[in-house]
Amino acid sequence: MFMKKVFRTTQNQKIDIISYTLDQIKNNPDTLIYIGGDSKLKSNGTIVYYIVVAYRYGKRGVHYVYNKEVVDRKMNKLDRLMGEIERIMMFATWFSENSSIRLHAIDFDINQDKKYYSNKLLNLAVGWGGSLGISVYTKPDEVVASKAADYLINKG
Repeated sequence: MFMKKVFRTTQNQKIDIISYTLDQIKNNPDTLIYIGGDSKLKSNGTIVYYIVVAYRYGKRGVHYVYNKEVVDRKMNKLDRLMGEIERIMMFATWFSENSSIRLHAIDFDINQDKKYYSNKLLNLAVGWGGSLGISVYTKPDEVVASKAADYLINKG
């Protein structure tokens, strides 16, 4: 069962994600909403996962909020990447079921190029994401929310 996650602004302010998203749409009716994420294995063995909700205001820029989760468990790369997909999809499903807000896309930090390890999960991610009736983007396509998550991962 999915538990509602705590989201924060880039100023570290806690928000209610549905109310916040409704406000973004009210103030910017042309907003496109993307959900994505990223993860990283830290040197101390913990894994940090970010889920990001990105608000794209037409051609005027992007604003995002995030949820950060730290997992203190050893796992291989495939399990870590699968954890990204699961977290994104659990949240996207919860968000879709608990609001009338239309998501523009789900982003996955997975590469379409077979030379990258993440490509092993491409079909799974695209199929699962598409099952919600939402557009799915992977690298090198438009991955607005996953780029923001990547920025957070590498910033901290």
